[in-house]
Amino acid sequence: MQAGLRGRRAGDFLVAVNQVASNAVWRGSPPARLRLQVTGGAVAQAEVRDSERPPPGPPAAPAPGGLGTGLQVARRVCDQVTIRRSPRGSTVILCMSLPGQDGARPDG
Repeated sequence: MQAGLRGRRAGDFLVAVNQVASNAVWRGSPPARLRLQVTGGAVAQAEVRDSERPPPGPPAAPAPGGLGTGLQVARRVCDQVTIRRSPRGSTVILCMSLPGQDGARPDG
């Protein structure tokens, strides 16, 4: 998904979405859902939902390379990260302003 993001910002958004979605699959239980959209013509948004019920059996061991850093990565590169928790699960919303919009970071 480019959605008007270019260069480094497009890559950063892709990495952040991948990290958060991977954590939802790894740590939650099915189903995990991803919704991508452009809101108001100005913001690329990814919404990741999981049921937050751990899968049956023993907890999964952390993968090599620092699994669990998804939110840290997202907070570092996205313009806004919102986390909502409820008894039905968690929703993480990642936002990046498109170029030329207020709040957009430089493409770098």
